[in-house]
Amino acid sequence: MPNIRASQRDADRLWGVFGVALGATFVVWTVSWLVTGISEQDERCAQGMVGPGGNFRLEESSFPPDVSCVYEDGTTLSSAGALVWIFWAAVVVLTVSGLGALALELAGVRGAKAASRLSKLAITGAAALAAVYALAFLVTGSPKSDPLQTCSAFTTGIYERAQSVHRTPFPAQTTCVYADGKTYDLVPGWMGTLEWTLLAATSVCAAGAVRAGRYANGDTGAGVTPRVTEPDQSR
Repeated sequence: MPNIRASQRDADRLWGVFGVALGATFVVWTVSWLVTGISEQDERCAQGMVGPGGNFRLEESSFPPDVSCVYEDGTTLSSAGALVWIFWAAVVVLTVSGLGALALELAGVRGAKAASRLSKLAITGAAALAAVYALAFLVTGSPKSDPLQTCSAFTTGIYERAQSVHRTPFPAQTTCVYADGKTYDLVPGWMGTLEWTLLAATSVCAAGAVRAGRYANGDTGAGVTPRVTEPDQSR
């Protein structure tokens, strides 16, 4: 029991770190989105306002939001700058603390308390998955929308009419398909990765909650000696 309590205390600390890292990731992503939106990095590079001048190519990212001008001599100018490094540092802390906390939770999968904790984590994971899944479809519009409306040039940067729109149920994805064979995914790839991650975490927590509940009810499974209560011989 002391080891289980210690594991739960350590897990609580790591969940605290996870929460702080999650908040930091969201804040840095939002600031990067704002900075990139107002920077007009492509125009500044094209007009020679920044960089060494000459030919360059644009590299765009949504995780975190960033637009970079990459010149032929290797010079790279990023709209988000140091925010990119801060973002990825927060993501690393987020991932490590989350995995560590979940491992500690699963290390003490026995008893009603463990079942309750893991059940809450499973519910939280399911809610987060539902939110991300809904957001993925929200940003792509109604399935009944016309391809021209769904795959607007403002969104895709492709100034031709999409021939069709292909939708994938899971992970949620909407792909614009053009007559020349080109395709454009409207949902960022990292959202699909996040959906799979949340699904896996939710499934693991749910399985752990069921197992912990069995321990609490005295069903320890095959090959394990069940707990036997000694009869009261004081009478």
